[in-house]
Amino acid sequence: MLLILPGWIALEQFWMALSTDIMFAVNYPHPFFVWPLFYLLDNVTLLIHEAGHTIFGLFQWRFLTILGGTLLQMIMPLLIFILGWYKEKRVLAQMGLFWLSYSWLDAAAYCADAYDQNLPLIGNLPKSAHDFSNILSDLNVLDHYSEVAWTMYAIGFLILIASLVWPLKEYFEREFVYISLNL
Repeated sequence: MLLILPGWIALEQFWMALSTDIMFAVNYPHPFFVWPLFYLLDNVTLLIHEAGHTIFGLFQWRFLTILGGTLLQMIMPLLIFILGWYKEKRVLAQMGLFWLSYSWLDAAAYCADAYDQNLPLIGNLPKSAHDFSNILSDLNVLDHYSEVAWTMYAIGFLILIASLVWPLKEYFEREFVYISLNL
């Protein structure tokens, strides 16, 4: 229940980024009480994204090196969800799902910037280093960047809904015990 408001804020932030301008996502005015959560999510996700380029760069395949940032950004929260689910740590699993949805929404906004390349890249890299511009160009779908971005947004939205509904399902399954009295 505590994630409903942050989920709504994330959906709005990235909806505005996809429908207007990427800089709206970068400069989004988070309410004071959720600002620490988004500060942590943004920065940890960015660190993991950048580490993904290095880790997947070990395979010496340019396409995988570029995609590696987004891949690791998705893999880490997925692993946290799986670990929480396997160990029956429901809060950890829910946080992993929420973070996974945030990662998809974040990547969708990055993808929506593939054509215009307005997002300032870390380390003042040139526009030619834009991940999704390179990925979509290599796949010959750069002209369809908007459709790809909105599809990624939809995936993030569905995962967010799952992160909110799944604990309720778990709660109601544990709330009722059915005992058969047939002897």
